[in-house]
This record gives sequence, structure tokens and C-alpha cells, in this order.
Amino acid sequence: MQKMIQYIDTQTSFNQKNVSDLIVYNCGTENCDPNYFFGPISREFNLIHFVLKGCGKLVIDNETYPVHEKQAFLIPANKIAFYQADSKNPWEYCWVGFMGFKSDYYLQNIASVSKKEYVINLEDVDYFYNSIKEMLMKSGSNLSSYLFLQGYLHHILAKLVTDNESRILNTPYHLSYTLQAINFIDKNYSNNLQINAIAQYLGLHPNYLSTIFKQETGVTPKEYLIKLRIKKACELLEQTNYSINVISNCVGYSDQLTFSRAFKTVTGKSPKTYRKNP
Repeated sequence: MQKMIQYIDTQTSFNQKNVSDLIVYNCGTENCDPNYFFGPISREFNLIHFVLKGCGKLVIDNETYPVHEKQAFLIPANKIAFYQADSKNPWEYCWVGFMGFKSDYYLQNIASVSKKEYVINLEDVDYFYNSIKEMLMKSGSNLSSYLFLQGYLHHILAKLVTDNESRILNTPYHLSYTLQAINFIDKNYSNNLQINAIAQYLGLHPNYLSTIFKQETGVTPKEYLIKLRIKKACELLEQTNYSINVISNCVGYSDQLTFSRAFKTVTGKSPKTYRKNP
């Protein structure tokens, strides 16, 4: 019989989660029925499942990855994923979801998800199970519970990084530049941000930054910045009554006309039309 135990942080606002360095979003354990599946779905937080028993499959980026006992599968934020328990030997797993400015950086240092490395081997799966059990036991609405959960999350990620250090040491060093650039853009997109400023912050030539950034993400830093700004603008159009001019300023455009052109290029609609029909 399908059995799930989970904790979801309902005390911290989503906006506060987004601006934290690293924060627990949810965690839990689940004993799945044969063929039980979830998705396809994307989430705005990173997610790691630790398979304790049995097996199943992960489908992400239109590729299927078999996953078995003593492995973990990683689902990056905003990636559409589908996963399903095996029909004869369904899996039992535990998981932790997390978000924040540094969450993508940590995930990248656990596995090269930019290169579609979504499944990793585990040396000690019981460590993760016991840690998540402790998180579930200590979950609550008070400050001590919050701090306990953040501490366990850091321990879980530290263990994953330690277990994969030999592979990480062989990872091209420019990956961290890409992640640092993403974090810098995510924090400063609402300012009059220029790509030269990002390159200067990292101590790189702008052309070199654009080259390695596109190799790892498929888009240039400028394209990433524009898409992020338009995404944030869509949220403001849907959730607030701010004027178009105010929203354009909030997402880093000093000129409303330039903002409207960029918005229509990305979404196919004007900001005014989008507000009426998202």
C-alpha cells in the first residue's frame, strides 16, 4: 500500500525562500506501489531522491534513466520530470527539496546536471535516510525546528559533495564561473545590469564569459538575463496591480518601450495583453 510521510515548510514565504542562500522546501519518505508515477511536472525548487529499495525510472530532457537501490536521482528546479516505480520491484525512497541563491551551485557540485548527469551512486544510503527521518521528527513551526532542518540539509549536501569529490575535481573549472554568473544575475537583474559588469565581477573577459556560459546553459548571459527579467515581470503582472511602467523599472528596464519590446519577443504578447490573458 502506498505510504508517504512528508514535511513542507509553510512558515517561510515563497519570496523569502527565493532570496535565502539555502533553505529546506520539503522532505519525506515514500514506499511506492507498483507503477506509481509522478509528473510530468516542473517545480521551482531543487529535488533529490535517495532510493532505499527497489527500482524505477526517471524521464527528464526526453531521456529515460533507470534508477535502482543505493542511487539518487536529481531534479533541478524548473526542469520538467517524470518518475515511475518499477512494476515488479517498486522503489522506496526518501527525498529532500531545497531552494535559494546557492542551491543551484550546490546541485551542480554534486552532479554535472548541466551535462545531464541526473543519477549518481551512493556510498551510504542509510545516512540520507536517517538524516531525513531526523528532519521529519524535528519538523515544526518554531525557530529551533527551522534551524535543525537547515542544519540537516547542509549535512546531506556536504555528504553528497564529499562522496563525489573525485569526480568534482575533474570537472572543468569554468562551471563555477557559470554558476557564479547565474547567481550574480539572479541577485542583480532588477538593476541596470550589463554583461561587462558580470564579467568584471568574475575577473573574466566578456567574450570568454559568454562562451563558457552558453556551453553550459545553452543561452548567453544576456539571453538568460532577459528571460529572467520577463519571468519576474510575468509574476508581477499576474500577482500585482502595479502599472506597466513600475513593473518595467522593477525588473531592470529604465525605458518602458524597451521593456515592452523585450516582453513581446519572449512571450508573444504585450504586457497589457498578458495581464488580461496570461
